[in-house]
Amino acid sequence: MQSAIKNDIKKTKREPAKRIDYIMLITVILLVIIGVLMIFSASSVQASYEYNDSTKFLRSQLQFAAIGFVFMYIASKVNYKIYKDYVFIIYIFNIILLILTLSPLGVSVAGAKRWLNVGFRFQTSEFSKFACIVTTAYFINLNKYTMHKLKSVIIPIGFLILNCALIYVQPSFSAMSIILMVGLIMIFVGGMSVKFMLISAVPFGVGIITLMMKQQYRMARLISFLDPFKDTSGRDWQISNSIYAMASGGLFGVGFGKSTQKYFYISQPQNDFIFAVIAEEFGFLMSVLLIFIYVFLIFRIFRLFVDTKDTFGKMIVCGVGLQLGLQTIMNIGVATSTLPNTGIGLPFISYGGTSIIMFLSMTGVLLNISRYRVSKRKKEVVK
Repeated sequence: MQSAIKNDIKKTKREPAKRIDYIMLITVILLVIIGVLMIFSASSVQASYEYNDSTKFLRSQLQFAAIGFVFMYIASKVNYKIYKDYVFIIYIFNIILLILTLSPLGVSVAGAKRWLNVGFRFQTSEFSKFACIVTTAYFINLNKYTMHKLKSVIIPIGFLILNCALIYVQPSFSAMSIILMVGLIMIFVGGMSVKFMLISAVPFGVGIITLMMKQQYRMARLISFLDPFKDTSGRDWQISNSIYAMASGGLFGVGFGKSTQKYFYISQPQNDFIFAVIAEEFGFLMSVLLIFIYVFLIFRIFRLFVDTKDTFGKMIVCGVGLQLGLQTIMNIGVATSTLPNTGIGLPFISYGGTSIIMFLSMTGVLLNISRYRVSKRKKEVVK
């Protein structure tokens, strides 16, 4: 009898869950729908002025979202463990993309080379986010029993530094910072000792501050964060108008499509400051509800992290959850002036083809991992 129970336990541990996490899927679809609606509202004025077509950004985002959902479906069907076999190909391909971005093939916008033209503008740092997550997860899984030793963390940190250096020179300071933070936190969660974490945090912190101070516009953003209303017609116009937009929304908002701050008072209303338009048109209550939706999605990802027993899969879940959570916090923090301006989009909502394609693709990877999670039924059998 006992041997039969043990065999049943072993069998249940091996069997993948037959259903993906549909709650996670529905939550992501809801965020994409909100994003499409708000991009139409936030971008209509700018699109009419620049392209004589108020639906220009809307139609582009719908196309990108459709591509993203196709990639998400494919990723949800592909066994996530295959990334372990091709991790170096993924990383090298990522490095090649970053190098090509800096070459004459790269597209320069406002003095920054962050895109490749592949029929549409492809922002290579967005792919780097996934590539670094998979690469870091691979090394953590490879050294899962020795992550407390320095030799086990040097190599993944070196891969991160190389990647971040190529992104920095584009320049894309915000993307570099978030990739570095996600990678280091993953390594810490994977077993890096507190001593090594503290030792590495100091030089990385000093390095980031030094790089920030080297560029005058980054220092201007920091000063603007400290006093967002000192120069509202100059240096502080972005953040001050973002605050005005949220304040004018009140409790219930001015109504969908009725934002006044999107009339060239807010920079990139369909992208970096789309949360300000949401707050203005739908008010404080809907803004809090949107934040709750993100918190709920992060909670679902955290549950998947707990229920995933394979180290490689667990660390991919950790990385994607950190990427989503940190980027959400940074975007909303900038719009509300609780963080310095970083120029980073709101996941699933802000306009951006590469961003929504990559976030939906990473969601597909999570959905595939959710097939192999330990379900409640299996936990009961194990007990």
